[in-house]
Amino acid sequence: MKYGQTFQAQSVPQWAPYNVDYNELKTLIKIHTTKDQAQAIAIPGQEGTALAKFEDLFFKELYSQHDRVDLFVKSKADEIGRRLQFFQKAILRLLARCTYSNGKPMSRKRREKFARYDNQVTRCGEEIRSLQRFVDAQRMAFRKILKKYKKWTGSRTLGDRFEQEVLNNPKSFTRRDFEPLLREYNNILAHLRASTPDASEPTSPIPRSRSRSRSPRPRAQRPAPQLERQSYWNEYDDGSEAENEPYTIYVNPGTESTFSGPSRLASLFSRVTAPMEQVRAWLNPSSSGGERRPLLGTSSSFTEQTETDVDDASSSDFPSGYAAHYATFPSINDQKFSRSRERLLFHSTIASFAAALVLVLVAGLLVATGRHKLRVEVDAGAIVGVVSSLFFATLGFGTMLYRTERLSWLHRICVICTFVGLCVLNGLLLVIVVGNTGL
Repeated sequence: MKYGQTFQAQSVPQWAPYNVDYNELKTLIKIHTTKDQAQAIAIPGQEGTALAKFEDLFFKELYSQHDRVDLFVKSKADEIGRRLQFFQKAILRLLARCTYSNGKPMSRKRREKFARYDNQVTRCGEEIRSLQRFVDAQRMAFRKILKKYKKWTGSRTLGDRFEQEVLNNPKSFTRRDFEPLLREYNNILAHLRASTPDASEPTSPIPRSRSRSRSPRPRAQRPAPQLERQSYWNEYDDGSEAENEPYTIYVNPGTESTFSGPSRLASLFSRVTAPMEQVRAWLNPSSSGGERRPLLGTSSSFTEQTETDVDDASSSDFPSGYAAHYATFPSINDQKFSRSRERLLFHSTIASFAAALVLVLVAGLLVATGRHKLRVEVDAGAIVGVVSSLFFATLGFGTMLYRTERLSWLHRICVICTFVGLCVLNGLLLVIVVGNTGL
């Protein structure tokens, strides 16, 4: 089997786009050279010049291939190192919270987090080994291609130059040492597994009296208590014989309930609350999914684990003496709904007072201009305007009282003064209308 086929298997399959283009380099050698070209008879000076030009061109191509692979190896190694540092800090924070539990049993959520960190750190170790295998495969590919170049040209100049200037450079990826990264991975994994609580540990501490007595003492054998047999009561057989004796009612959980009351109540309740939910959805529009979509893909294992400390916190995991202040904060949706409600009430107050003022002015104009003509119709229109104005003034004052937000004294005084002023104006108009009618 040719090395071009085994090279893909020796490297890491998921990182195949970052491999050395071995087949392309081999094809480039075949195109520009022939076998034993350096030993062939040719015009003096011309053949050596062509070989030197191709050698410079091929060296630049090899150097470019090396830089591309070197950039990937460095970025991948730095990424794994940053992930290990992130997991180390996250594990230390989680262990610090566990020490504050004061002997309380660990919650299931934290046990799952320990297991998740173990899987993620183990994945980092697998990627370190894969990166080491990837580097070994690329190093072998460069040596194979240089050997093939020497075979087809008979020249060792390119191989010696590339080995000395590129492959033997301490900054090259072929000289990179992954032992510090593996050592850091082993230390983090060992510390995590040593600190992970056993899933089978007792949920309650052992009393001291039992822990002190190491030597077993002979105990008197006690007769095992006989369990009382449960008897199931049947109203057809035991209806008159049970009397005051204890009994157990058996309910078969497999049978379906024939009582349709709860389902009907639930459907009725859903129909009643559906309009309210629709109005709430109008007042609180949900944002589109594109606005919250991440810029980078979520396939990376590192981006899946950007978790905050709030995920671990719950009222049951808090140590004694602390209060979950953030647990009492309302959600974002509730805050948006409350803000929309307050804004709607404020606008309703302004609109109600404006409508009341307009109606007072209209009623005043009717009383002032229609005093002598069509007195009955004018007085009736004025009374309707006064009553409507009082209704809108009361509505504006009520919307101010219905607000839950803490209002300033200036705001309250303005609303009260406006309401009182409208009431006084409407009262004066009523007095004028009553005086005109002679009642």
